Amino acid sequence: MGLLACAVAAGLVTASCGGSGGSAVSHPTTSVRPTATSALTPTTTTDPAGTAVLEAYRAGWAAFEHALTDANPEDPELMATMVAPQLTGVRANLLADQQQGMEGRGTFTLHPKIASLTATTATVVDCAYSTSVLVYAKTGKPVPPITPPENDGVQATLALTGSTWKVSKQTVTDGKCAPGS
Repeated sequence: MGLLACAVAAGLVTASCGGSGGSAVSHPTTSVRPTATSALTPTTTTDPAGTAVLEAYRAGWAAFEHALTDANPEDPELMATMVAPQLTGVRANLLADQQQGMEGRGTFTLHPKIASLTATTATVVDCAYSTSVLVYAKTGKPVPPITPPENDGVQATLALTGSTWKVSKQTVTDGKCAPGS
């Protein structure tokens, strides 16, 4: 998917920016093949903890999208919504994008559902749609290879840090929605 997979954490493998089969330069999440662990059955919740988890998941994406517009690894919204290893990887890849003169354009449409929730951790699955692409900042031209918008499966782990939920890990399956999303 577009830029859904644009910032890698240490120890995480990356998905491609600009689409499945794209560049291995900048990635926020891990590309994976569907596994038994991604076959979680999501639930719909209206409880306050579930609402907070989904808001935190969306905030993490908003922070990433904001930071990607100018490839800013020090964007304070990142630290407010993510923790290691996700934060570490996103920052590293935004720095690489910045050094190579690349930025992100486009948007993400999220459809998250809670797959599991405990007092301190949560798993969210999503079938996210992206129109995002990496572009060269000086010219505005897309970074090859260019792929059309697509739906990608996302599985995110969030951790309760103090009283705030933050994204700690995220995996993306290019071109295929997560089971149960």
